[in-house]
This record gives sequence, C-alpha cells and structure tokens, in this order.
Amino acid sequence: MDNVLSLLCSSLKLERDKGVAELLKAIGSCSEPERLEFSSSLLQSLSNPESTWETKQGCLLAAKAIIPYLNFEFERDVEFAQTIKGIAKKLLTDIEVRVRLAAGEVLGALCAKMGSDVYQDCKEHVLYLIQSNLERQTTEDFSSKQEQQETEKLMEKLAGPPQRRNSADSAKIFHDTAGWKNLETSMKCMQAMVDGCGANFQPFVDQELLDLTFQTLTHPNRFVRETGFYVCASLVACGNAAHDAEGRDSISEINPIFAFGNQFSQHLGSGLADNWSQVRLAASVATRKFLLSLPNPQAREHFYSTLLPRMCLNRYYMAEGVRIYSQETWRQVTGTAGKELVLKFISHVVDYYVVATESDNHAVREAACACIAELGVKIQPEAVRPHVDKMLHTLLTCFRDDSWPVRDGNICSNT
Repeated sequence: MDNVLSLLCSSLKLERDKGVAELLKAIGSCSEPERLEFSSSLLQSLSNPESTWETKQGCLLAAKAIIPYLNFEFERDVEFAQTIKGIAKKLLTDIEVRVRLAAGEVLGALCAKMGSDVYQDCKEHVLYLIQSNLERQTTEDFSSKQEQQETEKLMEKLAGPPQRRNSADSAKIFHDTAGWKNLETSMKCMQAMVDGCGANFQPFVDQELLDLTFQTLTHPNRFVRETGFYVCASLVACGNAAHDAEGRDSISEINPIFAFGNQFSQHLGSGLADNWSQVRLAASVATRKFLLSLPNPQAREHFYSTLLPRMCLNRYYMAEGVRIYSQETWRQVTGTAGKELVLKFISHVVDYYVVATESDNHAVREAACACIAELGVKIQPEAVRPHVDKMLHTLLTCFRDDSWPVRDGNICSNT
C-alpha cells in the first residue's frame, strides 16, 4: 500500500489516476490492519499544511474509494469518517478547483454510506458557500482583474471595429463564461450529496433550497446555469426510487416533483431554450428525469404545455449532443404517442416555433424552420390549417435571414 500512497501523492495526473485504480484493486482483499494504517496515512497527508494540491486531491480520491468499505462497528472507521468529513468541508474552499471537486465527491460518498445525517451536518456550510458566491464583482481581487483583462484581449480579437472594443460586450462575455470562485464546485458538492442520499433526500427539498437552486438557473454565467440544471436533475431523481429508507412511497404527496412541479417545469422550459448548448443539454437531462419520475402519462401532460414544444424543437437542434439526447428523450417519454401529443398541444407548439424563428441564435432559427416543415408533413392538415397564416408569415420573414442554413431550412418548409 506504500506504493499506492506514493502514486496518489504524485505531481503527475496519470500516476494519481493509476494510484486510485491500484487502490480499488487492493482495497477489497487487503487486511483490516493494512486498511486502517493506510487510512491513517491519508488523514496525515491531508492534515499537513505543507501538502501540495496534488497530494490533497489524490488523498481525497483515495478516501472516496475507501468509504464504501468502512465498517462502523470499528471505532477507528467511525473516527476516519468523522475526520474526513471535517477535512472535506474545509477543503470546499481550497484555492485549487480540483481539490474542491474531490472534496465534494467525498461528501457525496459519505452521504451514500452514512445517509442523510451527513447532509444535515454540512447543509448550512454548503448552502452558505453557494449563496455567498452567487453575486460576484468582476474586480474584487487580483485574479478576477487578470481574468477580465484576458477576456478583454480576446474581445479585441473578436470584436472587429475598434469602437466595439472595451465596450460592455467584454463584461458580458466575462460574466457569461468566466469561473465564479467556489460557486460551481459548491453546487457540484450539493449534487453529489443529493445523489448520495437518494430518496432519503426528499424531506430536505423545500422552498428555501429550491429558491437558491432556481436562482442559479438564471445566473449570467453559463457554467453556473449548467451546473444548476444538473443539480435539478439530481433533485428530481431523488423521487425516482420506489421507497426511501423509512418505507415511504416516493410516488405520493411527499415527492418534491409533485409539490414543486410547476416551478420545476417553468425553469426547465427556460433551460431548454438557453442559447448555450451545454446549458441546453443539462436542462434536457433534468427534463428527462423530471418527466420519467412522474408516475404516468396523465401526470406528465400537466407540464407539456411548457416542455413539449421545446423538446420537439431540440430534436432538430444543430449541436449533436443536444439533438441526439432530445430524440432519445422524446422516444422514452412519449413512446408512440408523440404525434397525438403534438396535436393536443398544437397551439403551444406553433406559438413556440414562431418565437424561436426570432431568436438571436441562428441554430435555433434553423431548427424552428425544420420543425415547421415537420408539422406540414406529419400532422393532419385540418389540425394545422388554423395556424397556416401565422406560420406562412413567419417563413416569409425567414427568407430574409442572414444565415443561409436558416434560409435553406425555410425553403424546405415551404416546399
């Protein structure tokens, strides 16, 4: 095990990964004294203030691998779990992002092993980190100033005319793409703990938690929005198990999907229409889990007026990951009833397609033209007829679009 520890503390990522792999092979067959001694060495390395970030990350990943093998009948295993929990909480604010991510994974593994008590103990600290980092001034410290300067240099290359340089555009790009301190990693920690708790997390889904989560979904930074939707995916999935640890039926009033379903659907609808493909994909993941967590097709229909048109359009979205994932979601959620559902919600579908043709994103306009063409081909004429004038006016406008793929898709729609 000494060789494994040496690999875990290496400055090379390949060696640290090899160390984790070697540990996973050895942990199941090593003796109890060996495991306890190795665990003690991990804690010593993590507690050493002189340890490099590589050592911290490697030891945290090793702790995550060991946690499933802990036996709480042994006092030293109990002590290890409590100590590593405290260390992981502290390292959630480490200067190195990879250490913060590994610390969150450790807390998630502890939730899976020990239950929701771990979340209860860490809840206040993690929620505080998220809340306190939601608002960030771009000039608050040297690293932030340096980050904005790099963004402005990039903007100078992309902006074109000199009058556009050093404008509000660089600040907008900075807010939409730059990292936001501990916010993203704190949210990933929250996601790991929700996944670890599973159905036992249901009692903790309240309006306070959702308000904080939903706040991230409208954040100007796209990385924050993306992570926020993955947190939503975990929250809705925690109601997907048949029963929680106390034997309660998850398909009931305690299911947060039922209690807060309308709020979820509105925010998911916004995410499915986000201009960033990565955010759109994260929202698609959350939407699939949200709808499949509902007990039957009748329960899903309550949310289709918002979600169905956006799910339809994303089947033609230019980004391949979003397109393929959305096509599979459509198959899983609607089965063979897709055409009938579009007929039932035809007004909402047409209205959204028309709005989508006015998007700033040419990929959205192109997909909207393809979707309008699909309506003309696959839906009964009598159902589409009341909306023909609106769609025709929209397509005539698209003939003058600056993007040739949009014009090309428009021609296909008219033919």
